[in-house]
Amino acid sequence: MTVYVCVRCRKTWEIKNGDTDPTVSGGLCKRCLKNSLIQLYRGKQSKEGNFDCFGKAIDSCDQLNCRYRELCLDSSMDD
Repeated sequence: MTVYVCVRCRKTWEIKNGDTDPTVSGGLCKRCLKNSLIQLYRGKQSKEGNFDCFGKAIDSCDQLNCRYRELCLDSSMDD
């Protein structure tokens, strides 16, 4: 099992992977990762002719052709 600590918000989580090394690893939790991608993806949405709305949707989105729609609506990224 590997233990991670988010370098931004300090949230911890574990991933069961058979690792026995007790060293804690750093990274971004799902929420901080999604937040760090907002500006990048909004810029790409604009270039693709979509609304630059990544991260604004709550439960639904009418931008069916947006490349980032699935990730934006993925509620597991909000944990």
